[in-house]
Amino acid sequence: MIKLFWSLFLGFVFMWSGAAQELKQTPHLTEGKLGNGLTYYIYPNDFPKDEAVFRLFIKAGSVLEEDDQKGLAHFLEHMAFNGTQNFPDNGLIQFLERKGAKFGVDFNAHTSLNETVYKLSMSLNEPGILDSSLMVLSDIAGRLTLDSLAIEDERGVIVSEWLSQTGPKRDAQEAFLMELLNGSRYSERLTIGDTAVIKHFPHQRLRDYYEKWYSPNIMAVAVVGDVDVKETEALLQKHFGDLECGLAGELPEFLIPDFAEVGVRRVSHESLNKIEFNIIQLTDRPSAVVNEEDYKNYLQRQLLNQLIRGRFGTLSFNHPDYKSGSYSVGGFINAKGVLMGSAELVPGKVYEGMKAYMTRVEQLFRYGFVPLEIDKVKTRYLNSLRDKAESKSPTPSSSYMDELYAAFYVGHKFVTRELEYQLAKKYIKEIDSLALVQQLQELRAPEATRFLLSYFDQVGEELPSDETIMALYDSLQTADIAPFELDYELYDELLEKKPRKRKLKELNWEEDLEAHHIRLKNGAEVIYKYSERDRNRIVFSGFREGGLYALDSTDYVNGLVAGRLATLSGAGRFSRESLSHYLADKTVSMLFLIEKTRSGLVGNADHQNVEELFQLLYLRWTQPRAEREVFEQIKEQSIEKYLTENKTATDTFYRDLGLLINGDSYTRRELSDSLLNNELSYERMLPVFNQNFGSARGYKFVILGDMPFEEIKPLIERYIGGLPGGKVDTGYRYSGPVLPEAPLVFERAVGDSPRATVSLMFQSTEIEGDMDRYKLVADMTQSVLRTRLLQTLREEMGMVYSVGVSTGSTIHPSVLRRSTIRFASNPDDVDALIDRTKQELELLAGNPDLILPILADVKLNMIQKWTSDQQRNMFWSRSIRNSLFNKEDGWDSFLKYDQWVESVTAEDVAAAIYNDFIATPVIKVILNPKPEVK
Repeated sequence: MIKLFWSLFLGFVFMWSGAAQELKQTPHLTEGKLGNGLTYYIYPNDFPKDEAVFRLFIKAGSVLEEDDQKGLAHFLEHMAFNGTQNFPDNGLIQFLERKGAKFGVDFNAHTSLNETVYKLSMSLNEPGILDSSLMVLSDIAGRLTLDSLAIEDERGVIVSEWLSQTGPKRDAQEAFLMELLNGSRYSERLTIGDTAVIKHFPHQRLRDYYEKWYSPNIMAVAVVGDVDVKETEALLQKHFGDLECGLAGELPEFLIPDFAEVGVRRVSHESLNKIEFNIIQLTDRPSAVVNEEDYKNYLQRQLLNQLIRGRFGTLSFNHPDYKSGSYSVGGFINAKGVLMGSAELVPGKVYEGMKAYMTRVEQLFRYGFVPLEIDKVKTRYLNSLRDKAESKSPTPSSSYMDELYAAFYVGHKFVTRELEYQLAKKYIKEIDSLALVQQLQELRAPEATRFLLSYFDQVGEELPSDETIMALYDSLQTADIAPFELDYELYDELLEKKPRKRKLKELNWEEDLEAHHIRLKNGAEVIYKYSERDRNRIVFSGFREGGLYALDSTDYVNGLVAGRLATLSGAGRFSRESLSHYLADKTVSMLFLIEKTRSGLVGNADHQNVEELFQLLYLRWTQPRAEREVFEQIKEQSIEKYLTENKTATDTFYRDLGLLINGDSYTRRELSDSLLNNELSYERMLPVFNQNFGSARGYKFVILGDMPFEEIKPLIERYIGGLPGGKVDTGYRYSGPVLPEAPLVFERAVGDSPRATVSLMFQSTEIEGDMDRYKLVADMTQSVLRTRLLQTLREEMGMVYSVGVSTGSTIHPSVLRRSTIRFASNPDDVDALIDRTKQELELLAGNPDLILPILADVKLNMIQKWTSDQQRNMFWSRSIRNSLFNKEDGWDSFLKYDQWVESVTAEDVAAAIYNDFIATPVIKVILNPKPEVK
């Protein structure tokens, strides 16, 4: 499946509304309508505290444009940030950033074929923020100024965005979309529009679209957060009640017809790097879930998709002739239903792969699923719903927005999690293999199925003809296909024998951190911090310095696979499948990782399964398995990928760039077939895994949860204390990249799109002062620079759609800092944009006063984000780990973060711009489009 549109198909999988008891909507939701028809939703939720999330939903998108308005729905979305009645010019952005919001993160928007959504997240820690936030959305809804000069300035930005999206991969994605749209009006109104219209439309045509389609009777405002319902209702009436309706009558409905016949469509280009085969069938639009009969069918659809996903996951270990097969049943843009499947085919065996994949799809439709599959998926699904229903942990406000979106755009009832769990328990027993097969067969229409092939030109002659593909599909409908079989042993306990409990070596109380710090006799350390942020949840992680860079060069390739293989395999007496089945009804997970500079693990569990969490750690650590068939599959697919993947000139450009900026070393080698055959060894898998995890010496475990320490302590003593100790060598064999010492230009004309992609890279092995403070100032400098460059390169010059600024630094395996400024533009504008970027760097470095107003907004945003993040256990887990890994002196870098942020001055940022950008040699990286062939 083409990834860009994947999210359009996975949601809204509801179907077949029937006459049954209507579902009761959650009592926490306040829903209403204003006199002008505007719908509103208010859902009080105090996590995070003093914050709220807002949405302005509009049932209008590009499908409503006239021929001379193509692209104006999207253009209008841009104009929403370029001047309103209460916030002239770019005052809206300035206002929100002064309140701590960050453009592109805390406020953003999207336009699609049949919807436009504006998104805003705000801290409410100042009086009046709720009022002003709703004023912002009401200004967008009905009080845009649409100034003529601003419209002219925005034309170049929109064209730059179009340039940034063009290319053969986009063409393949668009071909897939066009197939789904099947000649409907939607297919004539793609959101990006017509560049001729964008460049030349009369201003009034944009105003016409706004006045007609930004109408309150097809709008909704959703507010979720730490708000008072009565106050919010009054403010909604105040700001939205006087908006006038531009739409008289019903919103037009545009239908997408089913396919009338079987057909094949092909898309090819020399720069595509794989062969993708898609099977598509359009069905009736899924209907809203409003009663119990609807929910039963929804539940069946959810289980069906999970079963199909699990089946293809299992099949991937059977050395199929295709790669990464999938299939799903879902909905599309709230306008159509769709059955769709996808497989990546392998050059040299395209027909074989196509046949193998279609055979597996036919097997699903014919036989359904075996009891082991169904039992596992049902158990896991119910367990997930139970966890949500019984969880005492707060739910982030943003997580409710998907349900409010579905309530407005689709008409689903927003029910409590407790009710959904009860409904699932009620109906899940009625869903068996026969019911699932029946549902699949009722949906399927082989005579109305389309096939889409996207591929690189070089394999075109190998692909079967359209007639051959259709004949193969027809023949499989009646072919002799055996049912799927699955068999594995089931066990009642993870461990056959529990380890002996070991006494703690040392126990201290970290006063500032408010945490227990434990040292164990095997050389491991544990920090346990009691936290009620996530109720009934234990968050577990651990790491040790070392990882891939600590392996001998001859084992580097083995290290890339060993951690993944151990995770994909079983452990102890459990096979991969039997362990997965055992854990299906338990809220517990544990993942082992071997990264470049450290090895580690992450896991979590609820209170009921906390001992299972520690046992899973102990089992995978002390009894890892490396299943041979899994290893062979990983190796085979890696070699096959190297041998068959189309290596384009653009791929070569970025590979050569990596060698330029990092130097050549064994860590930068291409994973060729000869390298994999010579160095990837099954016999080295467990030794390499054990080198990273065999001894617990030097490991630092961080555990957070709302269990008393006295209950966690025995588990630490038994399962972490029981891990083997012994000597370890974690010294880095790889010492870091060898950097160019002088300015360089790396430029090639091999790009596949009409845009030029530019990166200005600045890197050094020297850092002045304390690393912790350096990172903080670098983060702030990154935000200041991006804001300034967006103002100049985008808003003032109109030559780019966006600007990226990134900074990074590390002390592992050696000191390295790297900063990058990047953008995409018309090739003719590159020199002017680079020159202006240099001017801006010099201007800011020499004039701290220019930095002051931007820095004030950056500080506010960083402190508000830190305040919000502190309400989540993952913040504490990550911060403690990073502090330990970077050998920081104490915990001030995150405990006193606000003080650190406030201490940074405009002069500090100006100095950082000078040191990191002006005084550091620059590598100009420019990927230009390849010359046109005449």
